[in-house]
Amino acid sequence: MGDTTRAAMRPRRNVRWIAAGVMAICLGGLGAALLYANLSGAASVIMIKHTVYRDQVISADDLAITSLAAPPGVETVPSERLGDIVGKTALTDLGAGGLLSPQAYGDPVVADGVVRVGLRLEPGRLPNSPLLPGTRIQLVPVAREGTAAPTGASVAAVTASLPQQQTDGSTLIDVTVATDAGERVAQLAAAGQLSIIRLPQAPR
Repeated sequence: MGDTTRAAMRPRRNVRWIAAGVMAICLGGLGAALLYANLSGAASVIMIKHTVYRDQVISADDLAITSLAAPPGVETVPSERLGDIVGKTALTDLGAGGLLSPQAYGDPVVADGVVRVGLRLEPGRLPNSPLLPGTRIQLVPVAREGTAAPTGASVAAVTASLPQQQTDGSTLIDVTVATDAGERVAQLAAAGQLSIIRLPQAPR
């Protein structure tokens, strides 16, 4: 009787294995179809390899090319535009790992009523804490050794670039100031008579 029972059960096990195999084939086919649909909708687009802050110039090293199917509603820039983007200015902060948007880059923008001034500051003339583009600062006139202190009040400004330390210890930084203060700031900067104070930042 034992042999008869085992013989009767064997077909049932075979049916279950066959059904499982058919299901696996169906799922595999579905996965392959989804993968094909995803790949067929993929496009070669530009992504951000290194963070670029607002008002900085975009270099070739800041960008990379990736292939993906962009989510609905997300604007991307095709890889063929890479050469057109290098040398443009970031109009917003571009975070590393993100996709480049057509609205995120362009020509430098200086609003009406303000000018941009480049400063070369001697060591100790600016805070050690990071001064990201868009940071509110105060430009304070200071005396150089052996000279009288310049007259006039401090000037409100906003940083327009990341500070770049030079081999001689000085720091280069671009700032945005009101148009009527631009000439005076440039003269003080040329004379080495400016120092930077970081102001409390407005909440984002």
